[in-house]
Parts: sequence; C-alpha cells; structure tokens
Amino acid sequence: MKRGTALRAVVTAAVFILVSGLVSGRPAAGEDPLPAGYWTHPLALQGEAPADWGEAERSLEPRSCAQCHEEKYAEWRSSLHAKALSPGLVGQLIGADAQDPGSCLRCHAPLAEQGQAFREALDKGLGHDRTAQGLAAAGNSCAGCHLRGNRRYGPPKADSQETGQGDPEAPHGGVYRSADFADSAFCKSCHQFPPSWGAVNGKPLENTYNEWKASPQAAAGVSCQSCHMPGRKHLWRGVHDPGMVKSGLAARIEAAPGMARFELTNSGVGHAFPTYVTPKVVMKAVALDAGGRPIEGTEVSHVIQRSVGSGSDGWYENFDSRLLPGKSAVLELPWGGAKGARVWLEVYPDDFYDNNVYDGLLGSLDGEARKLIAKADEEAGKSRFRLFETELTRPD
Repeated sequence: MKRGTALRAVVTAAVFILVSGLVSGRPAAGEDPLPAGYWTHPLALQGEAPADWGEAERSLEPRSCAQCHEEKYAEWRSSLHAKALSPGLVGQLIGADAQDPGSCLRCHAPLAEQGQAFREALDKGLGHDRTAQGLAAAGNSCAGCHLRGNRRYGPPKADSQETGQGDPEAPHGGVYRSADFADSAFCKSCHQFPPSWGAVNGKPLENTYNEWKASPQAAAGVSCQSCHMPGRKHLWRGVHDPGMVKSGLAARIEAAPGMARFELTNSGVGHAFPTYVTPKVVMKAVALDAGGRPIEGTEVSHVIQRSVGSGSDGWYENFDSRLLPGKSAVLELPWGGAKGARVWLEVYPDDFYDNNVYDGLLGSLDGEARKLIAKADEEAGKSRFRLFETELTRPD
C-alpha cells in the first residue's frame, strides 16, 4: 500500500474517533433557556467586544478568566478538556494527507477564533508548536461553553437557583443564567454522534447521551453533571481516572468452592461501561502456587470493550461486551492444583489509539508529526491502571 493511502485510512479512522459528535440546535428547554443555536457548529466569531470593556473582559484566554475564577481555572487546567488539542490530535492534523482540521476543532477547540489561530499556525508550518497555536492551544476552554457573541452564559446561582440576566453593571455586562447548564443535553453536542453520521451495528460510535437517556440514572434525574461535575467542579473525570472508574463499579471477589470467582457490576455508571470505543477493560485472574507465585498457563481473562475497526467499506464492529447500567460480567478460575489466586481489573483508557491508530501512524509519518504521535503513543501506554487487585486463598 502506498504511504499516502495507508496514512489516509488511519487518519480518517483516528480523526473520526477524536471528534466527539456534532449536534446542532440547543439543549432541551428549561427555565430561561439558552438562545436557539447555542450549540450550532461551527460556532460563530464573537465579534468586537464593547469598547469600554477592559483587556481582561475582552479576552478569550482562560488565563484572563482566572483573575476572577481562579478555582475553576485550576480545575479546568487539570482536566482533559484543557488538553483537548493533544499531541495525538495535532500530529494527525499536520500529517501527510490529513483532513481539514475544522471537523475535529469543533469539539477539541470549538471557538471560531481558535480555528483561525490554528490555521494561521498551519500556514506558517508551525501547527506543531504550542506557542504558535495561540488560543487554539487552550483546547476546550472556558469560552467554548460560556461565551456566545461576547455575552457570558452560566448556570443558575448556586445558592438561590436564580436564572435570567444578571446585573448589567457587573463585569462583561453581567451573566445570563440558564438551567440548561445543568441539563445533560448540554453535553450531547460533543458526546453524541448525530444520526446523519450513521451507525455501526446499529449504534453510533459515540452514543453516550442516548445510553444515559436509557439509564436508571436518567430516570432518577441524575445528570451527566451530577457525576462529572460534582459541586460544579470543572474536572470532568472519566475513564482515565482510577477513582472515578472505581466509584461506578461494584466488584465481588470470592474464593468459592471449586473456583476463584470475580463478578463485576456496572453499579453506578450512567451509561455503558466503557461508553466509547477507545478504552478496553479486562477482568483477569491467575492461579498461585504455595509460594504465592503465578502458575504459568493458568491466567484467564474477560474483555469488556466495544471493539471496532475500519476498512475499505467503512467501520465494522468486532464485538461489544460492554456493561450497560446494572449489568454484570463474571470471570471464574478453577482451582486445579493452585493454593490461591490473584484477581484484578486492568483498565486501558487509550487502547484503540495505543494499539491501532498510533502504530499505523508511526509507520507512515515523519518530521514533527511523527514526534507528536510518538509522544501521544508514549502517554497512551502510561495511562493504564489496575483496580480491585485481590489475592485469595483456596478454601480447605
């Protein structure tokens, strides 16, 4: 296969995965709803800010927001939203035969001004240089959710739940508060592929919002924000965070008669676990000898994943063994001659990139693009972690 053809196939697959769904329109109407078209992509340019505003008021930079919202800024900086214009994404966007960046930037750096800044860097041959990316380097930042036409929008007041237009004499002319910020529909613009993008085996590649709508959490009024922004924290923890993953699962590990048994239940995740095609989760167990050493050839495992691939005919699904809310998977290890067993859950948050996308790109790219992909590949390999690791003693 020619270099360009091979790269195009991999980049097309990777870019499609990286973009997290585009949905036009606004969230479901609530009290003092957001204006129609709030999430129409691509976002429009903000235009000129009022002439009497100070420099910080006019700025779209997250650092300017930190002058009054230091705590939120610090939370955001620790999140993956702040890292959305990642080395893996940029490496693809500057690589040979790469697609127009607009489709990815719509969620990874959604402001029109960010798109302009990144294209200017590309035109100068500096798309790889964060210092040259300007505002785009901020990824999915404050303004991406809170700013339209230089007007600030936010959730209801925390104490009174008051909505509507705030004090016009306040900075930025006040904030318009809407209950839509607490609605899960606010998140679907970047976490739900629209019907127009088709489906693989009847399911969009990114189907998180629809999975949530069918969940017990949705029926109980537990929103995306309830789990991913508790106390309005701008952290958005997910599958990369061991504590977040553990909080949504229930593990039952026991030395049962005849076998070691590991039961894993999606007890608190308000969508499929994991929800998208990038992660892989593996239940594992291995027999131990009298000295507590693993016995070769005894390891058993069960993969929890939506495994997909792409070819000349488009996307296809290999299997889907994910756990829907309330569902369980069981792994059993017969004792045989073992004296005990070790049981654990292995989480690979970036498995699809680590073992599919990046390997292909590293064989096709060179220069700055290859350096970025190599960095992303290294980071992906380091993202894996273990949970629920337990050693069992065989019962007498």
